[in-house]
Amino acid sequence: MRTFIIALMFVAALTLLAASAVHASLLGAIDPFPGAAPPEALLGLVLAIAAVAAFLSWARAWAFGVVATLLALVGTIYGLTVTVPRGEPGDVVYHVSLLAGLIVTAGLLTRQRGLVD
Repeated sequence: MRTFIIALMFVAALTLLAASAVHASLLGAIDPFPGAAPPEALLGLVLAIAAVAAFLSWARAWAFGVVATLLALVGTIYGLTVTVPRGEPGDVVYHVSLLAGLIVTAGLLTRQRGLVD
């Protein structure tokens, strides 16, 4: 279960970093939205660090993982409030999928307290 939780956090981090690159037009003019790039990069970085902390069993990794996941949840919910009015189906599907994954991750972290410490 520990490996699964860490994998979920890492996948969410990677998708956030990829979305940031797309919105910053680092991969071409796929979906330029420069305002979304910095928060997605920050959330991706924080989740990636939390996943590494859990993988390496750092002290307080569980608490850091919970906080990072909840922060990403809040950011994703905010992202939905921006993407739904824009009407871009790919963005909406991405945010809903990310939200579902983060909810599962938060639930598993809550149920498995201390598992990643």
